[in-house]
Amino acid sequence: MGLAQTQEVLAQLYTNTDLRERFFANPETVGAELGLSCDEAQKLAQLSAKEVNIFANSLKWKRLGEVRELLPRTARALGKNFTALFWRYAQTHLPKGIKKHKEDAIAFANFIARVAEEENIDPPWISDLVLYEKTWLLAYEPTSRLIVCWFRYPVGIASAEGMKRQATIAIWFRFSKQSQLRHIVRSL
Repeated sequence: MGLAQTQEVLAQLYTNTDLRERFFANPETVGAELGLSCDEAQKLAQLSAKEVNIFANSLKWKRLGEVRELLPRTARALGKNFTALFWRYAQTHLPKGIKKHKEDAIAFANFIARVAEEENIDPPWISDLVLYEKTWLLAYEPTSRLIVCWFRYPVGIASAEGMKRQATIAIWFRFSKQSQLRHIVRSL
């Protein structure tokens, strides 16, 4: 097994709890699913399952911290639910690429919006707030010139406490790639 294949398998074991549990319960079968020979699977199975779990959790906590910094208002509004939702999300999504923290935050924002709609998560304006913060992340891209979003709540203006339903528009724009990002929010 080459270095790249070993790294890929370890990344999967560190980031997928179900796969990790199945692998340590039956290394040869799961190893074969991952493209490993019986001998290669046995060598990886010699790793301490406890230590692999500890390292995997430390990676998730680091990701959570990065995402919390990129979605601060959403994290405050959701409180402990933010962490619980992140653990659910992290089971199925692993960011890739050079801007992986930002991509992770955007994907997590999409996850929160979907779950909030399906499970009626409080507060009722959380979907608007997470869309607002996600749009900020998208607007910071130098190639982004104009983004316009409508919200049901004044998430860009009002404090999160006791927010009342009020149609609001937010506009992010820049005149060129080099110009400063500008932002306007108006409630109607």
